[in-house]
Amino acid sequence: MTDMAKKVLLDIMLGGRFICQLKYDGMPFPEMIDGKLVPVYDSEDMKRFVFEKRPSLRGRDIRIEFSNNKV
Repeated sequence: MTDMAKKVLLDIMLGGRFICQLKYDGMPFPEMIDGKLVPVYDSEDMKRFVFEKRPSLRGRDIRIEFSNNKV
């Protein structure tokens, strides 16, 4: 699995509190930044993914953060 195809852990926050962690497997778009290919994710696609997995969060003020730690 290449760096571009890795699954990303997302922490879902609501009102500053941790709600859940989801494993996002959407494909990033490679973008050249400072001479390196960096994966760039579409925020709207991530929101659709979160609302598909957790429909009860739809319409609420959530914050999606990248995570390095598996919960």
